Amino acid sequence: MRRTSVAVLLSVLVVLAGCSGVFGGSDESAETVTPAAVPTDEPTPTPMPELAPGVTKRGIEDPRALIAAHRSFLQNRSFTQRSSSTALAANGSAILQTTGTLRVGATGAVRYVSNRSGPYFATERGSIPTRIVAWSNDGNYFVQQTFANGTTTYSHPPGRRTGMQFALGTLPTILGALDTGNTTITDRRSENGTTLYHVNGTIDTRRQPNTSVRLLVDSRGVVREYSTVRQAPASSAVTKSITENRLVAINTTGTPERPSWVATAKNRTTPTADGQNRTVG
Repeated sequence: MRRTSVAVLLSVLVVLAGCSGVFGGSDESAETVTPAAVPTDEPTPTPMPELAPGVTKRGIEDPRALIAAHRSFLQNRSFTQRSSSTALAANGSAILQTTGTLRVGATGAVRYVSNRSGPYFATERGSIPTRIVAWSNDGNYFVQQTFANGTTTYSHPPGRRTGMQFALGTLPTILGALDTGNTTITDRRSENGTTLYHVNGTIDTRRQPNTSVRLLVDSRGVVREYSTVRQAPASSAVTKSITENRLVAINTTGTPERPSWVATAKNRTTPTADGQNRTVG
């Protein structure tokens, strides 16, 4: 089994495909035929009413509008996001499980905690962390990683990361890769005066085959929940992977406290060739 990289590359793919038809007529006409009058003003098609930004009764038609509404709503709000991912072997057993909790305060402070478990660590002991804690304030962030062999490392990655960047995660990638011609609204319900829509869809097979997506979107364009299920050939080490993300405690999440180890990380990190500051505890 190949090693899983500790660093998570979050790329934003917002590539929307569309097509349009061009209809024209011949400039030639038979001498014995008198052309009928052609109206100069054609009726404008009535746009499909939106249930949420980028969402109509046909499904998600404009992923960019949806992600923009989601981002705009969460800006300057506190919230908590819970996530989980599971990798399954051919016999259905979980070989790697990850759970994560992201807390973002209204002032921008961020704390993320992720725990990993499963028999995968028996073969990759020491190469991937069992626990990751990240803390950020004013864009600067620090990461603590703990491995199965007891080793702890600290890093101060270059660049700046905001709470919104942490929160968006892979959502822009998922929405950008959706097959917009294959999304449907399967259910709707009302919650505290807001309508919620369950949307099912698939990822464009040219980008990632055999991957289904399910989202819970409210009428303001906030993606409350989203999950993916990816199937792989039975001969693969991982035949099925499931990810789930859920947004909770909007406007009621308190300011995340700075972990005590951040001071240690600041004092002990040193520059490395890969551009990160890292030390081993």
